Amino acid sequence: MKAYLLAHSQACTPRQVQHLLNDTEAVATWVTPFPFAAILVSSLSVNDLAAVLRDRLPSVWFMVTELRGDSVQGWLPRELWDYVNNPSQAWSRQLFAGLGTPRLGQPPPASPSAGGLFGPPQGT
Repeated sequence: MKAYLLAHSQACTPRQVQHLLNDTEAVATWVTPFPFAAILVSSLSVNDLAAVLRDRLPSVWFMVTELRGDSVQGWLPRELWDYVNNPSQAWSRQLFAGLGTPRLGQPPPASPSAGGLFGPPQGT
């Protein structure tokens, strides 16, 4: 399993993309810490994942890139860094148990999907 960042244009709503992510076996799990982006976990290569997304989002501009701990930097809660650095364990609901309410000066917690924060990898 690998972690990927998906960023998409406003040609579709975040809710539409979240529905797509829930409705494909190409994505094991995902979390949306930003309005028009999601961190995905998939066993597919970046090319295969992009092909699936292109097929499902034919008129939407998007980018998908693999996230590797040694080439990613930013400001996120530790739980999101754990999600990026250990994607094979990302499906665990316990990973985000400590997010809670952000304190002043800290980024907000990740948005849950309509069906819960995320579920177990499909096919296991």
